[in-house]
Amino acid sequence: MVRKQSFLRELGALSRAAVFAAAAFGFAATASATPTFDTFGPLPQAMFGGSGIPNDAVAQSSFQGTGILALSATERFSNPPVGDNGAGTYSAEPGFNDGTPGSFSGTLGALWNFNVYIEAPTGQVLEDFIFTLRYDFDPGLDTPESELGTIDLVFLPGTVSQGSQNNLFGFLALPDIGLTPPAFGPFDPDARGQYSYILTASVLDGTEQGRVAIDVNVGLPEPATLALFGLGLAGIAIAQRRRRRG
Repeated sequence: MVRKQSFLRELGALSRAAVFAAAAFGFAATASATPTFDTFGPLPQAMFGGSGIPNDAVAQSSFQGTGILALSATERFSNPPVGDNGAGTYSAEPGFNDGTPGSFSGTLGALWNFNVYIEAPTGQVLEDFIFTLRYDFDPGLDTPESELGTIDLVFLPGTVSQGSQNNLFGFLALPDIGLTPPAFGPFDPDARGQYSYILTASVLDGTEQGRVAIDVNVGLPEPATLALFGLGLAGIAIAQRRRRRG
């Protein structure tokens, strides 16, 4: 699997040119990022800036009719496959490496990447819009959207932009014009928890036209398993109360 690094450089260049907790289980917060999409499934035209990157389980939302905003999470190179629940939540393993086996990259990264795809509406170009990518370093559940890192993507050329990024890529942790790192940092690839990603499209006056959002659970049980686990605990608690009353 060969991935190009051009999108990483593009993000850095665009951010400079822009005009403008630790627990794996536990706390929830209001105004948090939750999976949001119009459809979830294959996006055949998406390569995410490389070759061999899976595109069969992608969260997709439309804007202004035929425009596409899409996010997904996949394994980095030959790491363990990333699963999904079919509803915008992905499951990955904790840890990091340089892409082995095969030594595909000299850059250390988490075992998984988050992927971005943007396609302009028919008859328009990306430069007609402002796109904002929000990303997460906090392993706590339901990180508030206001605490996510942001990259303002403006003046994107052409009609399609896409790429595959990793939370360990250094530029995501460094403030720059158009780039604000997450409130929580640094990212720990060994931490078990949940990470959220949001991609929005706005017209030039700032009015949002569409959004897509996903969660990546790292080292956590599948959401359905978590729900059953919670129901099981509730049942045990009720049974214990009944015994005490008897």
